[in-house]
Amino acid sequence: MSVGGLAGLVEIVHSHNGQTDLPDLADELSFEVDDLLPLVDAAALLGFIEVDGAQLFLTEDGRAWGRADIQESKKLFARLSAAHAPLVRTILTALENSDDGALRDDFFLDLLRRGFSGADARVQLDIAIQWGRYAELFDYDADSGELVLGEVAAAFGV
Repeated sequence: MSVGGLAGLVEIVHSHNGQTDLPDLADELSFEVDDLLPLVDAAALLGFIEVDGAQLFLTEDGRAWGRADIQESKKLFARLSAAHAPLVRTILTALENSDDGALRDDFFLDLLRRGFSGADARVQLDIAIQWGRYAELFDYDADSGELVLGEVAAAFGV
């Protein structure tokens, strides 16, 4: 899920006084509930929302992220994605343990293909790369396929 999509979901839940009913939200946005579930799952994974049945509740981290300026937003996203997104955490750990803080994306794609099809592995890696880049945890050169550990990552003890 894109960071922008997550931000939009948090913003919408915030505009509903910090809680909303998922079917009502889907109807309001002219989406099917199933279309929103990946965003909801990602927001819940990162701790921006809590889900109870069909109800979505904004957490304190979700409120903080919604109020934050861009730099604070990135810092909070970095902390939460490093702690709660397994693939982001795996990338950070692997980069930290590499000789030069850099690895090619093929390394992660090979690992992901053990549990996902080739296309799904690429989607998973692309999401993790987008999250890590937004949070400035690592950078990615699409031409060379190289991921490089960012300075922000050191703050998370990886």
